[in-house]
Amino acid sequence: MDSAVDKPAAAAACQVVAVPYPGRGHINPMLNLCKAVAEKSSGGIHITFVVTEEWLGLIGSMTKPPNISFAAIPNVVPSEHVRGGDVFGFAMAVLTHMGDPFEQLLEQLRFRPALIIADAFLPWAADVAGRRNIPVALLWTMSASVYTFFHHFDLLVQNGHYPVESSSVLNGLDGMVDYIPGLAPSRVTDLPSIIRDQEKVSAFLKVQPQQSKAKYLIFTSINHLESHVFDAFKQKVAFSIYNIGPATSFFKSKSKSKSTTDKNDTDASYSKWLDLQSPDSVLYISSGSFLSVSASQMDEIVAGLNKSCVRFLLVTRNETNRLQEICGDKGLVVEWCDQMSVLCHPCVGGFWSHCGWNSTKEAVLAGVPVLAFPIVMDQLLNAKMIVEDWGIGWRVKREEFDGLTKRDDIADLVRRFMDLESPERKELTRNARKLREACETEFADGGSFQSNVEEFAESILQHR
Repeated sequence: MDSAVDKPAAAAACQVVAVPYPGRGHINPMLNLCKAVAEKSSGGIHITFVVTEEWLGLIGSMTKPPNISFAAIPNVVPSEHVRGGDVFGFAMAVLTHMGDPFEQLLEQLRFRPALIIADAFLPWAADVAGRRNIPVALLWTMSASVYTFFHHFDLLVQNGHYPVESSSVLNGLDGMVDYIPGLAPSRVTDLPSIIRDQEKVSAFLKVQPQQSKAKYLIFTSINHLESHVFDAFKQKVAFSIYNIGPATSFFKSKSKSKSTTDKNDTDASYSKWLDLQSPDSVLYISSGSFLSVSASQMDEIVAGLNKSCVRFLLVTRNETNRLQEICGDKGLVVEWCDQMSVLCHPCVGGFWSHCGWNSTKEAVLAGVPVLAFPIVMDQLLNAKMIVEDWGIGWRVKREEFDGLTKRDDIADLVRRFMDLESPERKELTRNARKLREACETEFADGGSFQSNVEEFAESILQHR
């Protein structure tokens, strides 16, 4: 595995340093952005991609353009803040312990970067760049709707929706928020769950002031999904905005075209299992790579799936052997899969999703209807957009905090959702197909994806 510290890049290239937040849902979008910029620059831009030692071990051997190299900083998160166990503790450790090692790595580099591309959830990156007089681009990995929600957080305070008073119908969880520019009217209960915790939201809002120091703000959205947000936002900000969406997911979806499994996965048990199933008969279930549902809720989900008699592929990091025994021959339980390849497989007819932003975009690009089961944070607003704004999914439960969703309710919902002949399901399928087709145009020649990548790369080269 290469290291940019002791392996100098091409001297003629414009040097850029990228640093993602150390989580799968942040590293993948940052790496996709860097690959797009590196390839578009035809070697004119060299990017040093900085990750923790843990993540270098996971991605260091992956294929990448020759003008991207990896560099590592020590693992800075204490062992007690295991991801998924103490989410807030992990986030606070990243905020307070990762900046110094990153700055030390900059001092060791044999070049001065023309730009630092940093995850927007690393506010110390803007401070480091400012001390060194280096321009900074911030990458926002959640939806643009969530960004504009936090950008206008003062409006929630002014309108009495923060702090949340759940005993009040007007200002509580049933209150309507219809005054944030670009954001479709939403109930308070559909807004990011952090709004209900004053300590956590105070820490989260510390990220926002750093964005005034940025030269660029980069989104990973699809314009068609959030055009109203971009239209409203571009009228009010001073920095340059680029929307560079999930190109890797799009091109993978087109290569699959819901007709074949990934050739690289032909030896995987799930690929062979999927190939044996009938078209549109399988429900794919995933709660993401970071968080998870409780053990008791997972037991209810598996029991409900079995009772529904619907075929399913379940991805879970815990207790795969025990859950597989419960499932029997009704479904397959795996610890990992290539999600986009699975969503594009012809046998997959639905996606039970935690509604993380990356999974949401992949569902759209695969044209697969969604059963929305958000867990926390931005997933609540994503689920609301899936169900109410785009009409491509149903909610598993109305409220995120309702407690356990029981097996009988799950079984009934799954049966109805996977009944392809029902009028309600046919409408979901039509909406998902239309939305996919509308979003695909952005990645065509001359589309907004290419123009955004080209303009961003040209701007870096002009100001190096």
